[in-house]
Amino acid sequence: MLVCEGAMGSELAARGVSFRNTAELNLTQPDAILGVHRDYQAAGAQVFQTNTFAGNLLMLERAGLAEQAAAIQTAAVGLAREAIGPEALLALNIGPTGHLPEPYGDLPHAPAVACFRQQLEVMLPLDVDFVLLETFEALEEVEAALEALRELRCQLPVAATMSFSNPQGATMMGVNGQQAAHTLAALGVDIIGANCGDQVGLREALRQMAEVTDRPLMAQPNAGQPELVEGRTAYRQSAEDFGRYAQELLELGVRIIGGCCGTRTAHIQQLARLARAGA
Repeated sequence: MLVCEGAMGSELAARGVSFRNTAELNLTQPDAILGVHRDYQAAGAQVFQTNTFAGNLLMLERAGLAEQAAAIQTAAVGLAREAIGPEALLALNIGPTGHLPEPYGDLPHAPAVACFRQQLEVMLPLDVDFVLLETFEALEEVEAALEALRELRCQLPVAATMSFSNPQGATMMGVNGQQAAHTLAALGVDIIGANCGDQVGLREALRQMAEVTDRPLMAQPNAGQPELVEGRTAYRQSAEDFGRYAQELLELGVRIIGGCCGTRTAHIQQLARLARAGA
C-alpha cells in the first residue's frame, strides 16, 4: 500500500489561509504550501502532489492570474521538492479546466487540449515522477489531457482518477466505474481510480473497476459528506472512521490511497497505520 497526502485546499482554509485560487499561493504564500506538504509527510505520506489542481491556464485565467501561469506552475514543483526531499514520489497534479467540455458544455476539444498542453509543457521537464489527472467527471476532458500528453511525448507514468458523485458509482456525466476503467485503460492510462465525490459512489466505482481491469487502483476519498456549518463547508468524518473506510477500499484491491476534501494529517496517519500493518 502506498500512502498519498491529503487535501490541500480545504487544509489551507482550515489554517485560515485565504485565496482566490489555491495555486496562486505558490507565489504569494509559499510557506503555507511548504507547511502542508511537510505535515503530511510527517503524518506518513509517501506520495505527494504539486499544488496545481487549479493551476491550468483556464482556471488561472478566471482568477486573473493567466500571466503568472508558468511562474505558478514552476513554483509548485520547487516547493514540493523543498518540502518532501528528492526521494519521495511527486505527482504533477492536473485538474479539470473548470468549464464543461462539449457535448455537455461550451468548451471545444481543441482549446481544452491547448489548456492542458500549456501546463504540461512547463511542468513535465521539472522534477516530477508521474502525472495525476484527478477529479474529472467527463471522459472527453480526460481524453483532452491525454492528447496533450501524447503531443508532448510524455514518458512518465500517468494516473487518472474520476469523481463519482452518484451512489451507484457514476460521475455527473453518467460515466460508471466499468466504463471509466475500460476507456482509460484503452487510452493507455497506467493507474486508474477515483477521488472526491461521494464515498458510497467512490467505493462502488472502484468495485466495478476491479472487476474489469488489472491496472493498479488508486483512491483519494473525501472525509465523509460535506455539511454546511455556519455558512461554510465542513467535512466531519473522524480519522478513525476514515481509516475503517480505507480498509474497505483495500479489500477491493485498491493499493494507492490518499485523501481529498476535508482530510487532514490525522486521516493520513490512519492510512499510514494501515500501511505499517502490512496492508
